[in-house]
Amino acid sequence: MPDLFPSRSPAFNHVAMSLPADALGPDGRKAITDFYGTVFGWQELPTMTVDRQRLVLSAHTVEQFVFLIADDEPMRAPRLDHFGLSVGSLDELVGAPALGDFVPLLLELARVEGSLYGLPRNIDVRLLHYRTDLIAEPPATWDGLLEAARRHNSPPALYGFLFPGRESGLFGTFFELAEMAGARLFPDTLVPDIENEGGRWALRLLRAFYAEGLVPPELPEWHYDKVHEAFRAGRAAMVGDWPGYYGLYRDPAESPVHDRFALSPYPCGPAAKSLAYGGGHTFALTRRGADKPEALRLLLHLTAREQQLAEARRGSVPVRRSVMREVQAGADAANRARLSMLEEVIAAHILIPPKFARYPEVEEVLWRTVQRAVVGQLAIDDALAHMRSQISEIMQAEIQHV
Repeated sequence: MPDLFPSRSPAFNHVAMSLPADALGPDGRKAITDFYGTVFGWQELPTMTVDRQRLVLSAHTVEQFVFLIADDEPMRAPRLDHFGLSVGSLDELVGAPALGDFVPLLLELARVEGSLYGLPRNIDVRLLHYRTDLIAEPPATWDGLLEAARRHNSPPALYGFLFPGRESGLFGTFFELAEMAGARLFPDTLVPDIENEGGRWALRLLRAFYAEGLVPPELPEWHYDKVHEAFRAGRAAMVGDWPGYYGLYRDPAESPVHDRFALSPYPCGPAAKSLAYGGGHTFALTRRGADKPEALRLLLHLTAREQQLAEARRGSVPVRRSVMREVQAGADAANRARLSMLEEVIAAHILIPPKFARYPEVEEVLWRTVQRAVVGQLAIDDALAHMRSQISEIMQAEIQHV
């Protein structure tokens, strides 16, 4: 049997319903268009509108429409009578006009097999933050960064360089370093190609930071927030950090370093590449949530222009193009330079993990093994071999499941 609904778009031509004339007056029409525009993405065809007589809504294609007409004896139905439409993704629920303001890269990250299941909140990539009262120019290479960290290290008051010591933050740091050294964490097979000099260099560097006391001994317990707080308090010479903390760094009431730090793209690794782990925070609907109008309204509220503008003013990178233009227009010179730097990193230097169902398991294996290597519980080569074998098993199970 042929697939009659290949896109899962509603397969109707039109629906016609009669309503009381008052329901098609200005207030009634607004209520109808607001609701159906939000829930289904339907739009009024204004040239067809006749006040208190007719309202026509365009549905998903030019031949699909909903025809509402006034009648002295309007349609009546029991309270449970209704019609429903099956939708396959947010492309259909939200519609192309509402999606047009979002950066296409971020919408693509929210797609699974071509269908949109979430709307992006922001995009995150790390930049190097360094103390200008200690370091005149940012290091050009990671070897140079290691030397600068050693030079300015004075624990416990001041540490040379900070990075998250666990979970996705540690995974991302290893991801960046391994790829900058020529290793491949996610080749086409999704089994890491890291048992090489690039993988060894990345783990050796992380171990050096820890073994030489260039980071606090409690680093393995630190998430992003602890790293940020330490640099903001003046306890580190350098840190790799995210855009969302920029507002706090610049706030004189919150940040002792507000006037003594600068930003730079990451240094280059042995493969002469500068790369930054990144991705987007996304709000999504479950299958059951997609059937609830209030859930869709919440999704649209959380990703609305006003919300993104408020977060962008605190430092986040907006994914609505209109918001980015407004933030750039109102930014001071330092923030304009930061936004330009972030755009360049996102365009040419971003590292985004692939999308596959068992990715959380892979990240869990990676960060836990990296952490054991960093603190000296595993030899470097043993850690690399363990990561490869464990992820190979996960991916083999994924293939068998499919």
